[in-house]
Amino acid sequence: MRTLLQTLVLIISTSLLGAAQAASTPQTKISPPASKPASTEPTAIIHTTAGDLHCTLFPKIASIGVENFIGLATGNKDWTSPTSHAKKHGVPLYDGTIFHRVIPEFMIQGGDPKGDGKTVVRASYGLFYDHPLLGLYFLGDASDGSTSGQLAFAGTGTCSNSSGLGNFGNLNAIPIFQGLPINSATGPCAVSSNGGVVSALGYEPNQQRFNAFQANSIFLNQNYLNPSTFLPLAFQPFGYPQSKNFVYAYSQQANFSIEKDLGGGFALNLAYNFNGGRHLNRPINANTIRGDLMVNNLLVAQAAANAAGIAPSNPNYPTSPFTVGTSTAFAPCGVLPTGQAYVPAALMNFFRPSGLSASIADALIAGGAGACVTLGQTILQGLASQGFNANCNPATLASCIPFGDMDANFSNGSSVYHGLSANLRKRFNRHYEFLASYTWSHAIDDSTDLESTLTPQDSYFPSADRSTSLFDQRNRFVFSGVYQSGKLGGTGFASKLFSNWTLAPLIEFGSGRPFNIITSGDDNLQLSSLTGRPNTFVNPACTALGFPGVSSKFSPTGVFQEPCIADFNGSLQSLDGNLGRNAGVTPWTVFNDMRVAKRIYFTERFNLELIADMFNIANRYNAAAVSPLFTNAGQATAAYDPRQFQFAMKLYW
Repeated sequence: MRTLLQTLVLIISTSLLGAAQAASTPQTKISPPASKPASTEPTAIIHTTAGDLHCTLFPKIASIGVENFIGLATGNKDWTSPTSHAKKHGVPLYDGTIFHRVIPEFMIQGGDPKGDGKTVVRASYGLFYDHPLLGLYFLGDASDGSTSGQLAFAGTGTCSNSSGLGNFGNLNAIPIFQGLPINSATGPCAVSSNGGVVSALGYEPNQQRFNAFQANSIFLNQNYLNPSTFLPLAFQPFGYPQSKNFVYAYSQQANFSIEKDLGGGFALNLAYNFNGGRHLNRPINANTIRGDLMVNNLLVAQAAANAAGIAPSNPNYPTSPFTVGTSTAFAPCGVLPTGQAYVPAALMNFFRPSGLSASIADALIAGGAGACVTLGQTILQGLASQGFNANCNPATLASCIPFGDMDANFSNGSSVYHGLSANLRKRFNRHYEFLASYTWSHAIDDSTDLESTLTPQDSYFPSADRSTSLFDQRNRFVFSGVYQSGKLGGTGFASKLFSNWTLAPLIEFGSGRPFNIITSGDDNLQLSSLTGRPNTFVNPACTALGFPGVSSKFSPTGVFQEPCIADFNGSLQSLDGNLGRNAGVTPWTVFNDMRVAKRIYFTERFNLELIADMFNIANRYNAAAVSPLFTNAGQATAAYDPRQFQFAMKLYW
């Protein structure tokens, strides 16, 4: 039995008004509420046939909603009758409203503005709180860089040990993955002639790896900074720490729908859905490289090389921002007559906010290049106002930060989803039923997940990554239906042949989903090649450096080009690609499936059902994945299944 709860009058209890009609005797006895401190907020008292509802309104939080509610309840706000379509003035809207659904201690559901039982209006709002993945606890505890050693080794060169005392530069990806004897105290691949260093290194050349169970490993607890096992590391350990003030995510979800019974078993539903995510988890590199400072350092070093008569064709000419200060043909650091200075990039921890790399500073001091350390400290003093650590003392290690990249797990992400849907449904009668649904939606966010590969293109400007979500699907239409022939009249062959058939089609049209177009190059020097994006213009200077333009339908200008140093104009963002995140869209997909079944009755109890399922009947090519590389963006790399058939028999008894 449907519960009907009819309101007789609605009172808005404020200092402005308070008149009320007498309510009928409630059908359900409700205990009076416990006494509460007086509230200054307006209160709505809803008199119903089942008792009174006392509702506190919050105009400071929902000012427009409360204003509209009070105006409609008191008749001070005009409204249009859903039956006569006449404007109503001075008439309370909610008097006589019928609530069709009552769930004690939870909700009442109203609607049906015409009162004919064929129209329903539904609305809801809720807050939903998230619990982060347990992997976050692992990352925050075991992989934050404080108790475990995580290092990335670049392939900077082959073995070299001209001094015979070992070369810490041999600790790079090329000898490591070739299984060369960097764990020897002598020879061209020796990292150090110090036996303590070689032992603590724990390298196993036959397995091309480091011993994870090495006691007092040089990579744990910053043992590479201890005098007995000192080893300069160009690339400092990295980690995945938890950000300060990390909080759990939550979402605000709301929907509003109108459903109308059209008669004949047909019903139409129109709905709007909203989902707003707040404090979403996202990775941001909290100690990333400042690419603009790296490029400036390179340009000054090149000017110094030019002044020293070293031509760009000379192998000692500085060409990479990462290798400034490693040339033996001219000083590793210096000051030009213009006052511009350059220093070894590794000394500055590649211009990360953490400041000096203590291990490189101590190595330079021991090698007689202490002046470079002093110059580096002077540069950092000038950057202190930009958040750089200028207090590292290499002699005592006081205030030194021995870390490289820190892809911290932040909780400052946000998202929003808007969805409009229309559903036409027919209940099963006259042998058939169907449901036709169309959804238009738009999802927007600034990050998708906690994976480190999904850090922003530029961690100094994470807000620039706000865009359409990867899972956004703008248009989707689905039709499903069932037709059953039933038992036809007669006893002849034709009656038996055409009786008890079932046809069940399923058709889906879906617009493509976005994908992020990347260059796979470390263009802005932040060591995040999987998030770097191309430019939508062609710089001839970059073309001359080997970065040609590429035609693409996904570019608003019809062309892409990978950013290069020649794009640098002094600003940090000039090294970033100007293409927005998730700018590509995959092709539309169309799925068309069908089930055909025939039931054969032998007796009233025994019958056999023959089933044929057909998938992708039209054998349409539907791309499941595409290439994200700007050079061939959108080229299909995987596809959904081609046409398939499936046959089955079911025996019932």
